[in-house]
Amino acid sequence: MTGSEVAQLVLLAIGTAATLVCCLGMVAMRNPYDRLHYLSAIGTVGPVAIVAAVLVEEGLSSGGLKALVVLAALVVTGPVLTHAIARAARIRQHGHAASRPEERTEG
Repeated sequence: MTGSEVAQLVLLAIGTAATLVCCLGMVAMRNPYDRLHYLSAIGTVGPVAIVAAVLVEEGLSSGGLKALVVLAALVVTGPVLTHAIARAARIRQHGHAASRPEERTEG
């Protein structure tokens, strides 16, 4: 086994382990807001390690650049998606998204 193959194996193991830990955390949490913390980590921690493994294999070739684009999309859209889910959960739970009564607007 070459050094490159070992690096790929380690990075893939880290990415897979991080994703599995986040999945287990989501199952263990009872509150939807706590689950969102694990959901946001699934979209960042694991994919970074997996894309790093792809870059070790492919370099900045077509495959490596595609992996970087997918990673950028995950990193940019992940927080927006997490916020949207949290807002929807709050509206479902309280009937509005305002955190204080004076912030609540009717209509």
